[in-house]
Amino acid sequence: MIKLVPLEKENYDFYIKDEIQRYADEKVKAGTWHAEEAINNSKDVFDDLLPEGQETKQHYFMSIQSVDTKESEGYIWYHFNPENPQKEAFIYNFYIIENARDKGKGSIALQELEEHVRQQGAAKLSLHVFAHNHRAVHLYEKMKFRTTDIMMSKDL
Repeated sequence: MIKLVPLEKENYDFYIKDEIQRYADEKVKAGTWHAEEAINNSKDVFDDLLPEGQETKQHYFMSIQSVDTKESEGYIWYHFNPENPQKEAFIYNFYIIENARDKGKGSIALQELEEHVRQQGAAKLSLHVFAHNHRAVHLYEKMKFRTTDIMMSKDL
């Protein structure tokens, strides 16, 4: 069993460093960025999104914590502005660590997040997923997320 708890300040630096690298890797894998520019591009994106780091207003960082061991089994970073007319919360990052995958924890974490943002006043939950991440696409479809936009590209 898992529960969502606020990410502790002492874990934020580790989390964000890891996430900057992971995002750069995913953008390269997607063919959006070249490897030699990816890490700098990723840092720029994170600097723009989080000018005050973990203290950036309306951005929330959660640890997906095992109830039994109290160990973190993943992370969720989302944004919610209650003034948004659509009352939309947006997941920037949802990550389950490798050895905790395929155990239903992703589904449970998303259900808990849905309830959490609903209590904050959200009426909609959105996210971006890389097309090559079939496991994540499958999870989101299973959790009743629907495709709203599709971006396509072609190498010439």
